[in-house]
Amino acid sequence: MRQPAPTLRERFHGTLLGLAVGDALGAPAEFLTPEEIVERWGVLTEMMGGGPHDVAAGETTDATAMMLCLAESLAACGGFRPADVAARYVDWFSSNPKDVAVTVRACMLGIKAGTSLDLAARRAHEILGHPTAGNSSLIRCAPIALCFYGDAGTRRDVSLRESELTHFDRLAGWCCVAFNELVAAALRGQLRRRLLSIASSLDDEDSRVSGTLREAAVAEPEEIHSSSSALETLKVAVWATLHARSFEEVVVIAVNLGIDADSTGAVTGALAGALFGERAIPERWLAHLAEQERIVAAADALADLAGID
Repeated sequence: MRQPAPTLRERFHGTLLGLAVGDALGAPAEFLTPEEIVERWGVLTEMMGGGPHDVAAGETTDATAMMLCLAESLAACGGFRPADVAARYVDWFSSNPKDVAVTVRACMLGIKAGTSLDLAARRAHEILGHPTAGNSSLIRCAPIALCFYGDAGTRRDVSLRESELTHFDRLAGWCCVAFNELVAAALRGQLRRRLLSIASSLDDEDSRVSGTLREAAVAEPEEIHSSSSALETLKVAVWATLHARSFEEVVVIAVNLGIDADSTGAVTGALAGALFGERAIPERWLAHLAEQERIVAAADALADLAGID
């Protein structure tokens, strides 16, 4: 018997739960190559402990932590307030989390030292001395798609501005814009139908991003790789979600690419969760997931703010 389509609120839940589940499933495989994953687990399909940050089974990393900071700020403030979001990030960073991306760490240290919010990402970029279009703004940005579900213009503007809190490189911001457009399409069940039009809408903004979306639609499996690059993470998320038949299959594909497995799992899980909905997430994964109630509460608060029944 065919299951009914998920409700919009179930898709909201699925987006944030999917992000956290992908993060937790991938965390033990971070920095491992696909070949090393095969040697250790065959195919990683269950919540495991360990990895470079010695996580417990179902424990999440910076992707979920920063996503919750953003989601709860949007809900509490009734919209995007950069100073409030940044303050929550600093509080989280000050708690000595197990995993903090290099670009985020440099930015947080600058803010704590008194660098203004408008300059912190630029200073971090200058200190690091290399391109900073990593995926650590992409991994947290999905709540923006939920909060501004019905307002495409604001969704785009906030995606860019929120990325700029830590990432001076605008490529990271345009990846966030693209991803949140994809999430909004997936929430409507229109991901495949809208993909190429979303790509076209970004041609004049950053052709690297629009080109990546087009490539993801036609790529072969050997062309899909995990890394800390925002572009490559975006490509994995789109490709896996388009080519798999279930939420579980999507996320298993993503995390078994290894390398930046938790971040890749988080971004892919958010997009797949928006498309397939909360009920599609395996119960055996949710049973281990840390902070599940807090994640659902954040999704409900954003649904309420967006006027979703």
